[in-house]
Amino acid sequence: MSNKSASSPARTVVAAVVFALAAAAVAVVVPSREIAVVFAILLLTVFLFAFEVVGVDVAAVSVMVLLGLVSAFSGPLGLAQPLVPSSELFRGFSSNAVISIIAVMIIGAGLDKTGLMGRLAGTILKVAGRTEARVIPAISGTVGFISSFMQNVGAAALFLPVVSRISARTGLP
Repeated sequence: MSNKSASSPARTVVAAVVFALAAAAVAVVVPSREIAVVFAILLLTVFLFAFEVVGVDVAAVSVMVLLGLVSAFSGPLGLAQPLVPSSELFRGFSSNAVISIIAVMIIGAGLDKTGLMGRLAGTILKVAGRTEARVIPAISGTVGFISSFMQNVGAAALFLPVVSRISARTGLP
């Protein structure tokens, strides 16, 4: 076990204490209980994302559910009104863009598992070489070509595994 992974739980606990103290300090200063609760949830979200206590996807869904629970129990928690109306909580999932990005990321993960994206990354590296000045235009051109057939954001999401593999192979950030 390396020193980094051995000290990680201690750093996580220290960070959790610091975030909890910050939330408590803000709760004393803010003008309303609603603002204090929102700020505490925001601090929790930043903590979960920054220290990856759980996966980023689990953290995002958990915070969304937490917002819904806090809104549902706003009366017993002493809040004047719900933080988010229940009709608005999952409204983002009715957007075509959100659903298409989720679908393209699932398709991209499937293509990555088949090895196709690894081969595509290898082909791009063969053609472009390993320098940043040549890799970026090659990736941009490939994604640009794919964008002529699908949404730009979807094409970018589809190529995330390719870019990740190229970065790992070349050491480029």
